[in-house]
Amino acid sequence: MSEDARHPAAAPSDPGHPAAAPSDPGQTAAALSTPPPSPARLRSVGLVSMLAGLCPLIPLPFVDDWAEGVVRRRAVRDLLRRRGLDPTPGDVDVLAGLERPSAGGCLKKMLLWPLFKLVFYVVRKLFRKLLYFLAVNDGVNAASSMFHDAWLLTVALELGWLDAPPGARIDRDRARRLRRAMEAAVAGADDRPLERAIRRAFRGSFRLLSAAARQLGRWARGERRAAGRGEAGMEKAAAGLPMAEADRRLSGLVDRLVDAVQLEGGYLTALETRFVGHFRAAPDA
Repeated sequence: MSEDARHPAAAPSDPGHPAAAPSDPGQTAAALSTPPPSPARLRSVGLVSMLAGLCPLIPLPFVDDWAEGVVRRRAVRDLLRRRGLDPTPGDVDVLAGLERPSAGGCLKKMLLWPLFKLVFYVVRKLFRKLLYFLAVNDGVNAASSMFHDAWLLTVALELGWLDAPPGARIDRDRARRLRRAMEAAVAGADDRPLERAIRRAFRGSFRLLSAAARQLGRWARGERRAAGRGEAGMEKAAAGLPMAEADRRLSGLVDRLVDAVQLEGGYLTALETRFVGHFRAAPDA
């Protein structure tokens, strides 16, 4: 769908031209004519969101974070390829929010994080009931983050903001600009409607969530050993993520999420509005 059909006109040569930006991204809602989200699109985004939400429930330290990185990479790569784009691993990392900052500022964190994870795992074993509740909260946050990212990337792709000539690569500066706009749109939003929707989907599904998380954890542990723990291993594992099996196993949860999101009215429309405003207002560099 063209941008003109969904959003106010921008400069003809660039659908994301800064000149089209309103003074306040949050004030463009009345001017937009975004169609209601389709159930098929909601379901596609809902599936990867539920998978991401399972990762904090995986009872294996380090494997849980690794699995979430795999899910995020797979979601972004699939969306780009459906648009006919051929992303590099670096493009996927940027759009998935996984691009590494400079190593100097993160060295201390990199050294302390494995120790923290190990201590957390021991504490979780000792206080399982309380910490499972906390893990579910982490799962809701992970699912919400994945939903926002996948939804806004879908919007950007529909508007052609990452389109490239045949054989050309994705503009990395444009991808970073897009990522910044996604983060700004979510940071400026009250995401409680989406979190409520995810909690409705999770409610009463303790056994299903636990069993699905254990299954995902076993798959991720095997893939992590075979493919490697680093980014290259995640990229390789992402291609083999069993999406059809996940869809079959999580079908009920995804359907409940779609129904719950639709009950939340105009949340996604308002989110898209902020996203468009932030993207248009920002330069590529």
